[in-house]
Amino acid sequence: MWKPIAIITAVVAVLMAAIIFWLARDPGRVNDGAASTAIEQPADNLATNEAGAEAPASSIESTEYDAQAQVDAKPKGFCERDFEQVEAREADASELQAAGGLVHIFEREAQLEDPYGCADFYLAHGLDVDAVDEREDTEPLTGLFYAIQRNDPKMLRFMIEHDADLEKRAGAKDTRAMGYAYYLAIKDQRIDRNKIISLLDAELTRQANSR
Repeated sequence: MWKPIAIITAVVAVLMAAIIFWLARDPGRVNDGAASTAIEQPADNLATNEAGAEAPASSIESTEYDAQAQVDAKPKGFCERDFEQVEAREADASELQAAGGLVHIFEREAQLEDPYGCADFYLAHGLDVDAVDEREDTEPLTGLFYAIQRNDPKMLRFMIEHDADLEKRAGAKDTRAMGYAYYLAIKDQRIDRNKIISLLDAELTRQANSR
């Protein structure tokens, strides 16, 4: 009875030996297939990633183009236009006046390359130095009154040099220029407005003596 068991044991041993011998003789055959699959898989993933990356790049280019188109379509400010086209700028003078005139320009002084040159150009081509800013949301000021409000001696001299009328009434209190300067000085005594008042007084004296 032991003979069948012995025979079966012997057959199993032979088969195991044959399998071990076959694997020992060419172990790389199985591993090569697995390695090839492992190498090919990242390549596929890389191709997928590269294809996916193209969409954001295209989206960015489209966004940049749209932004540039909006900048190009936006009308340029009065002081950023081509001053060599004199006739076109003369036509702009009335539009500028409706937008606030000199007040409009000097409100944007910090943003402009040459606000005084811009104001000088428009004054020479139709802009009224004594025109009042008639926008609904602002105080009715001329360029002269705006310079007084700003407490800016340089701006005030510019207005005087361009023959601003010191007798014209403007502002919320409908006063002359000197009266407006005194009104602001009394309203807020923390601000020293003596320089502005002195310039106005000197110009009023000069004009009185020249009559």
